[in-house]
Amino acid sequence: MIVMGAQGEHTPAKITWIREAAKKADLVMSVCTGAFLLAKTGLLDGLTATTHHDFYDAFEKRFPRVHLVRGPRYVEHGKLATAGGLTSGIELALRVVQRYFGDRTAGVTAYYMEYNPSNRRPTA
Repeated sequence: MIVMGAQGEHTPAKITWIREAAKKADLVMSVCTGAFLLAKTGLLDGLTATTHHDFYDAFEKRFPRVHLVRGPRYVEHGKLATAGGLTSGIELALRVVQRYFGDRTAGVTAYYMEYNPSNRRPTA
């Protein structure tokens, strides 16, 4: 399940749906400011996460139970992952390919996309 940024209003129904769907999902991840919506569900409480760099301060103030890490492309905790801005989402997507299909397939996928992964690695 992917929670994207700019998802409109964060209604109680949307938050409940994400929380319930996450129970059944094999992988739950956010990209960019989607971390705000994912954090609002409580799923990130006590974990380390990241978001778009322009929103670090706002995220820290709004979600004190989530340990924000500034700088990594993405952060993983088992089936939960958060990515920074848009290109960080590409790196997380390649990590998903690696997770399910291995290093070689992830490398080939990056090659076909003409994408050079960053030297900055995930944390946690």
